[in-house]
Formats: sequence, C-alpha cells, structure tokens
Amino acid sequence: MTTNPYQNAMTRGPAIFYGYSSDSGGMRMMDYPDYLESIRKSYSDMYQNALKTMQPVMETVQRWMPSGKRDEHGRCCDPKPDCHCTCCIRDADVIEYTRCGETRIIPLIFDNDTRRERDVKLQLGAFATASGRELGWEAVLSTNEFRLLPCGEQTVLLRVNVDCAKLTGDVGQNPHDRAAKRFPSVDECKVAYATIRAEGCFIRPLVVAIAVLPNDCGAHRSTCQCECCC
Repeated sequence: MTTNPYQNAMTRGPAIFYGYSSDSGGMRMMDYPDYLESIRKSYSDMYQNALKTMQPVMETVQRWMPSGKRDEHGRCCDPKPDCHCTCCIRDADVIEYTRCGETRIIPLIFDNDTRRERDVKLQLGAFATASGRELGWEAVLSTNEFRLLPCGEQTVLLRVNVDCAKLTGDVGQNPHDRAAKRFPSVDECKVAYATIRAEGCFIRPLVVAIAVLPNDCGAHRSTCQCECCC
C-alpha cells in the first residue's frame, strides 16, 4: 500500500510557520508538526548546552565545599549530615535566632484597626522549654501599658538575655573551662518559649520562640590556603 504525499501534506497542514530548523541549521518555512518539533529540539539543545557550560563551575564549587572531617588519608570521617543546627520549633508567632550570651531586642507592633481608643495591658510570661521547664531568663517589655489611638499603632520592645547556663544546666559550670564561661555554647539548637497576653486587644496570646544556635552554626570559615582536602 502506497502513501499519497499530497494527502499527507494536507493532514499535516500548510507550511505557514517560519522558524529555526536544527536539521538544516537555518530558518525555513514549516508546517505545524515540524514547527513544534523545532521548538522542542531548540529547548533541548539549550538545556544541554547550559549543563555543559555549568559543569566546570559546579565541579569547582564541589571541590571547595567542605564535605565533612577527613583523616590523614583524605577519607571522610563524618559522612553523616550535620543536623545540630536544625531547630525544631513548635507553633510560634515570633521566632528569633540567637546564640548564647546575647541580648536580643525584639520589636512588636500592635495595631488598632478600629475607630475607638483601646487601653492595652501586656503580661509577659516566663521563658521555658517545650516541656515547661522555666529557664529564669531576664526578659522585660519596654512598656506594659499603653493606649492605642483610633487606627493607630504602638511598638513595644521585648528585651531578652539568653543565659545558656540556665538553658542546658551544665554549660560553663567547670571552673577550669574558661572558654566555656566566656563564650558558652550549646551542643545543638535549643528553643525557649514565652507567652505575651494583651488585655484590651481581641487577639490570642502571642507565643515568642527564641532558638539558640551552637556557635559553629553559620560561622564564617576562613581557609589557610592549605592543600584542598576534598
């Protein structure tokens, strides 16, 4: 059975599309199926060329990226992913990341979207762990009472002193460990929570979460121009 070329041309449609043909390496008139195939090949070639261009860059980045501790023979000593910088935070309205010994100032803005004044009284709860163990952190609000004008707002500052000795219970307790006293740290991310209740505002209590990171999390790394260990 022979195929009628004229019938095939009528099925594919007229050559009314002008585009680049990867087969001829130039521009030409095409029918609709050829035009779609030309677009598909063009995107495929562009993607492959981009991969070839970026491959040397990615290889260079991988050589310079740290891949865990290595022994004297260059073998990786710690192939497992480092998870101690990951913080498990339950539902919270405000999240602040910090480190041991820091004093954090967290601004809180209260809006009044009505046309009547509101007298607001704030009550700050104690910071505690997720299990409810109070930490005794020094925390204070810049003001506990204020008046919200109609369609106005009020900024309140929450100041928190992060005391890791009270968070972990053992950091800096060794009298011979001067570094632990001066620059305390935690072994993994620790989170403390406090609740702020606003009497006079029709809002639920605000939960503030303070996530304390170990000192090496996000630290600046500086090479000594030694031989690459990757």
